[in-house]
Amino acid sequence: MIKLPSNDFPVTLAFPPQGHWTQPHLALPCLKAWLQASGYGDVQQMDLSVEAFDHFLTAESLTRAAAKVEQRLPLDRFEGDRLPLGQMRAWRAAAESAASAASLISRVESAKAILRGQDHPVEGDRGFWDPDRYVPAVRTLYHGLRLVSAAHYPSELTPHNFTMSYSNDSSEEVLAATLDEEQNPFIEFYREEVMPRLLERKPRLLGLSVLYGSQLIPALTLARMVKAALPDCHITMGGGFLAYIGDKVMSAPGMAECFDSMVFHEGERPLLMLCEALRLGEPLHDVGSLSWWDRADPQHPVSVKNMAAHPIKLDDAPAPDLDGLPMDKYFSPEVVIPYDVNRGCYYGECTFCTLPTVIGPGYRTRSSETIARHVVELRDRYESTHFNFITDCMPPGMIKELPERLIEAEAGITWWADARFEPKAYDADGARRLFESGCRKLLFGFESATKRILKMMMKGQSLKSVVEVARNCTEANISVTFYAMVGFPTETREEARATLEFIEQHADIIREVSLQTFHIDEVAKTYKEPEQFGIRVLDAPGDLALYHDYVADVGMTQEEAAEMFEEMMASFRRNLAIFSGDNIFYFMQKSHYFLHLAAGETPQGFSGRCADRTAARAERVADPELTVSQGLVSVPLSFSHSDAVRTLGDPLARAARPDFLTGRYVRDADRVAEETLPPLDPKERFLLYDPENGEFVELRDGGVRVLSALREHGTLGALVAAQRRAGASAAAIDRLEQFATELHRLGVLRAAAPLSPNAPVLATARG
Repeated sequence: MIKLPSNDFPVTLAFPPQGHWTQPHLALPCLKAWLQASGYGDVQQMDLSVEAFDHFLTAESLTRAAAKVEQRLPLDRFEGDRLPLGQMRAWRAAAESAASAASLISRVESAKAILRGQDHPVEGDRGFWDPDRYVPAVRTLYHGLRLVSAAHYPSELTPHNFTMSYSNDSSEEVLAATLDEEQNPFIEFYREEVMPRLLERKPRLLGLSVLYGSQLIPALTLARMVKAALPDCHITMGGGFLAYIGDKVMSAPGMAECFDSMVFHEGERPLLMLCEALRLGEPLHDVGSLSWWDRADPQHPVSVKNMAAHPIKLDDAPAPDLDGLPMDKYFSPEVVIPYDVNRGCYYGECTFCTLPTVIGPGYRTRSSETIARHVVELRDRYESTHFNFITDCMPPGMIKELPERLIEAEAGITWWADARFEPKAYDADGARRLFESGCRKLLFGFESATKRILKMMMKGQSLKSVVEVARNCTEANISVTFYAMVGFPTETREEARATLEFIEQHADIIREVSLQTFHIDEVAKTYKEPEQFGIRVLDAPGDLALYHDYVADVGMTQEEAAEMFEEMMASFRRNLAIFSGDNIFYFMQKSHYFLHLAAGETPQGFSGRCADRTAARAERVADPELTVSQGLVSVPLSFSHSDAVRTLGDPLARAARPDFLTGRYVRDADRVAEETLPPLDPKERFLLYDPENGEFVELRDGGVRVLSALREHGTLGALVAAQRRAGASAAAIDRLEQFATELHRLGVLRAAAPLSPNAPVLATARG
């Protein structure tokens, strides 16, 4: 390969919003390393997802968002006799924004600093490592994104998803979304933060990595803007999500206005071939695994699909190159380095799984020696000992070999990965050796506790082996997470509850459960051979649709599966320590729980601490020294916030929104929800936002008066004494103390030194 001057062919690779915000994603570092090893010295990579989160979660951005909410969703707009479901989400967004905006603006930078391990203002303050600092900080950032979302209502941006009123299933709607300045927050972000850099750099090629459905609209938004501003820049797209729907995207009218080509499956070799062809001015017909538009007639571009490229040999690939990624912007105190130990799945038989089909040709792995060498290289280069080994499941041979190589290399790392139940590999000795090599967490594809369902899934595992492997890992102090599924075709409620019961019976060896409802897509065997699974697949609603609705002849319907999902999650919140109370944030933030394990916490010890926190909160009482939490803000409401939250959490209301995992709309769900769920009747309430805890609390007028009295008297004990002097009955005092107990458990009251009488303890926000 001819080595090129570093400025001969500038390449920019970008990871568009929205993806996890706690650690780098692997795709771009692998591509950058391959291109640079092949002679392309000027390769820039941009994690625009974490940059966007950092941009939106600033005092300046939240101030602008709050002003937009006041303009677009004024709270008094919702005055009326009743509040129908169709207005409920908007009303909730307006109410929460009015209550929380000022506090979020003042606290957002501190919250980011806590998650990044940068905020230790008091000696002995452990910041990120202290749950009483960590949880409120996470809540603050979540609520900050709710404020951003309200400014672009009905769009919703979270650390886990991005949806708009436009459906990902329709190319017409997707393209319209790329131009909608009101709903699409990324247009402004790109214009202010990204386009100036790209216009200055003028890359010859811009590559966009689209791993998730939540990235489709943001990616096409950026592509469209760059295409208009830099017509000579070749824009290519690739990634896991496009491996599913790429052919449909390339066939959709109007897409050629946004980008030039698409790489299918594995990107290293095709991207290098594309760079070579563009640099030399050659036609694109010989670029493997590429679909592209032939623009011989600019008015009528023609989609062309090339032959597949041969996959690379993983041992020939260099270690991922993370240089240039904004390491200081990830919401984590220590960077967790992603590293792909293999590609594909060595098992590849599960009837619901599509990864072996879309990830690329065949199953391949790096040797244990290569992995150990790369790990040491990455450890030293990026000064981190934490790794996320990216794999669909670790093969049995590697489970035995890799620990030995890591130990021999004195890697001194900690790591976590996905896995498959392999009893011979995960025996007691094997689990102990894994722990010695740094393994601290494994996530297993469990799915179901019903043998009949497991057979239909072709999982090839027994419940006995499941328990054996999980127990061996737990006894070796490796945390065990189960992936579980509800609603697989023909599954009954009783069978789903059997899975729930099995998990909870083994809560001593299962720390977390990643539960999903079954979805049928066009790649899986369940779609191709529906008669084998007792279902009838319905036609897709749009030209980009991947997921389909279906009708089951027996077992739960899709609606019943959604209800069962809620039932199971509610039970997990009661019975799994890490899911209980606000501890669930450790599960929701990718790698944060792992970092506690990497720091020396045992799974049992961490679960115990979570259980103790939940129990301690439930055991709070009306201590005489209780005072009002600092900075409470109160907003008068015409409807009950609690009722709105409860209604919007109903499975029917949830189905009327884009699906959390797929981003698609369930047909007729909004109509069914409107017809079934009653509107809210007027109720005079007050919504409180507690910035110390990052929580919303609803009170009646009497409750607000009690808080005001508490503020005036300083402590609960002083208020009780004053009430007694005024002749209050024992029953009245008892009611006051019961109410104080409830507020203490909600965090609104806390045992602390009394505030100054002039402190703004219960400010009233504009509504």
